[in-house]
Amino acid sequence: MEGGRRDGIPISIEELNKLKSIAEKARRNVVKMLFYDQTIHVGSSLSSIEILTTLLFRYVREGKDPINRDWLILSKGHAAPALYAILVEKGYINEDELWKIQDISGLLQGHPEIHIPGIDMSTGSLGQGLSFGVGVAQGIKMRGGSGRVFVIMGDGEQDEGEIWEAMTHAVTRKLDNLIAFIEMNGFQLDAATSEVKPKDFLPDVWRAVGWKTLSCDGHDFISLINTIEEALKAKAPVVIFAKTRRGMGFKPIENTEKQRASPDDAKKYLTNA
Repeated sequence: MEGGRRDGIPISIEELNKLKSIAEKARRNVVKMLFYDQTIHVGSSLSSIEILTTLLFRYVREGKDPINRDWLILSKGHAAPALYAILVEKGYINEDELWKIQDISGLLQGHPEIHIPGIDMSTGSLGQGLSFGVGVAQGIKMRGGSGRVFVIMGDGEQDEGEIWEAMTHAVTRKLDNLIAFIEMNGFQLDAATSEVKPKDFLPDVWRAVGWKTLSCDGHDFISLINTIEEALKAKAPVVIFAKTRRGMGFKPIENTEKQRASPDDAKKYLTNA
């Protein structure tokens, strides 16, 4: 086993409890960041915690060789606080940096940038992550590497035309080293996704194009692990539709279109959690 990769290994109660503990600490730290910057996208960040924890602590293989390591691309870059909080638990970032997010004296910006340890792609312009991931996965294949590419997108992000171009190209190139997640939390920038553009048809479209389509509970580690294990056996690019809740665990904004909350809300949560 290399760099934390645990493909095919059944999860133990001990490991499951460890993942839950990591996710809970990361969730608290994301909420705590509100004391220092009230503009961060807390809702989208809390939606992604368990997916990022599972990938970074169980599947993403680390290493310096770009074609024989795994890549993690947070295409929904506004959820950067979640990624930062988990990279702290991985030891890539000092926890003190979280409290300087978007401060000129700090390392961390509102969206991921490649100068930050553990970040594979600077993201923020929605729709670009899958195209980049397709390019990396194709490059790995062309050079005979063993690396895999994981891309995390939002459901609202599926409105971007660039995703549709990348989707078809991945099938043409037979990129079975590419696994995409689409978080189905039901909200995007302007309103509920159902009010902006319909999304229920998405699994049918991805399947028709040629992707292996799977679904899971994006907050349940067992569901995530079982689904990823199935994805790893596929002979085609895989998309996982992960049902999540925006603002998961943070009641002032949970399952609403709100992205942000006040330091007072954060204080109540951290005191009572």
